[in-house]
Amino acid sequence: MDTAFIRRAASSALQVNPPNADIHLGRWGSNWAWTVFCLMAASTLGLLIWSVRVPRNRRAFHYLLIAALAISTISWFSMASDLGSTPVTVQFLRSNPLGGGFGGYPTRQIWYSRYIDWFLTSSLLLLSLLLITALPLSVIFITLFFNLLMIVFACAALAYVLYQIFASGLRSARRLGSGFGRAFLAASTLLAIIWPMYAICWALSEGGNAIGVSEEFLWYGLLDLFTKPIFAFLLLSMLRNCDYNALRLRSGKASEDDIVEHEQRRGLEEKGHEAIASQGGVGSAPVHGTTANTTATTVPHPHIAPPTAGSVPQTTMTPVPIT
Repeated sequence: MDTAFIRRAASSALQVNPPNADIHLGRWGSNWAWTVFCLMAASTLGLLIWSVRVPRNRRAFHYLLIAALAISTISWFSMASDLGSTPVTVQFLRSNPLGGGFGGYPTRQIWYSRYIDWFLTSSLLLLSLLLITALPLSVIFITLFFNLLMIVFACAALAYVLYQIFASGLRSARRLGSGFGRAFLAASTLLAIIWPMYAICWALSEGGNAIGVSEEFLWYGLLDLFTKPIFAFLLLSMLRNCDYNALRLRSGKASEDDIVEHEQRRGLEEKGHEAIASQGGVGSAPVHGTTANTTATTVPHPHIAPPTAGSVPQTTMTPVPIT
């Protein structure tokens, strides 16, 4: 990785977009943000290359995680450029440079772009995990809802999310196969360890004003690298040998695979008809040296005499096939 490029980018970013708060992002914090951006971008590109090397019916999880990484890449580019923040007056005064010497309550940069990132990517990460279970859609939807509630309001909702993951999701994933169970356990354990650390970081930075903005970036950057690129490659590598047909991730919409399968089946049927026709036609049998059609034809029953002139027939004529 070109460290000179990162230093130049950080220097120009803080000059072009000067900080908008008293407690703000520093030079080394911007350098770290550019490093995280490069790692996120490289991981996104790596997943894109990986996705084109697998069959189309096995790309669902690749695409979900590519979307999460792409969103996080854009978010870190924004923060590294000193964009996506708003000044907010701190509640707790600390020693310099976190509040002392400003003659009052200073302002601190709060990065709303990070919250947009979390709101979108946490749902994608959780969805990629829950889709390898046999949980009903209703449970998946309510778990995703509580995940969004956790981001917007309080981390108390995290308890419900973790309950659904380990109490219901793990058992359900194991029923689909040992491979799905191992992948679910490894990926969910990683999230269960890392996600609570976001709350600790928030309490020390934006919540309690105990650490600076650059230190906040260092902590959040490490957490994001674990929950996004590392999580993505871990989950996909463990799902590599699993049978996706067990998940039944198919909709009623026609796909190219369905069209190809239909065309192949129709071609086989046409070849079968041609082969039968070349052997004498469908349903034909020789009668007295000629070919007679064996299709059922409506004829009078041989044991019923035809009505005479002026009489009313007492029986109906029954159609029978000629054999």
